[in-house]
Amino acid sequence: MNATSTTRHTAEERRDEIVAAALHAFAEGGYAGTATDSIARAVGVSQPYLFQLFGTKRELFLAAVRHAFRRTGRVFHEAARGGPDDDPACPVLELMGHAYMRLLSDRDLLRVQLQAYAACGDDDVRGIVREEFAALYDLVKRESGASNEDVHRFFAEGMLLNVAAALELGGPPETWSLSGLLETEVRRAGSGGAI
Repeated sequence: MNATSTTRHTAEERRDEIVAAALHAFAEGGYAGTATDSIARAVGVSQPYLFQLFGTKRELFLAAVRHAFRRTGRVFHEAARGGPDDDPACPVLELMGHAYMRLLSDRDLLRVQLQAYAACGDDDVRGIVREEFAALYDLVKRESGASNEDVHRFFAEGMLLNVAAALELGGPPETWSLSGLLETEVRRAGSGGAI
């Protein structure tokens, strides 16, 4: 007789697995367009168990949104901690920016942030997004020591990078430009859609 071993997970481990699967699903389909049964299947749990852990689809979405913002915060914090030792001439805000450009390769993280902004018509979602965005802003301001104007510019540039990454402009983020995108689209339109 062949014994097969199954690994049992704690509720906390299952929560983490479900949040990871939800992050992917919500990034792809958004809040309204994602079915919780597909998330449950992806993780190998029943939909009732998923609701036992999260209560509602909204709570699961909010957990994925919180995870995305907090992961970004951890990346900024680690960049700030590594700061002067990595490159004494490089300001902490710039190190955070470089770390964020590397983080943009995680398409799910990027798109779930954009989906969260799109879902802000829901009062609960808007409240959590405000709370998490404010915490991220505070972390960047506190740990970078930058002026309000520089932090404002940092977040404006970050949002532009989000849009450019979502549009899959290709190449490293340092090469992305709105003028380059517009030129490509004009060429595409002039050639009947093919470049």
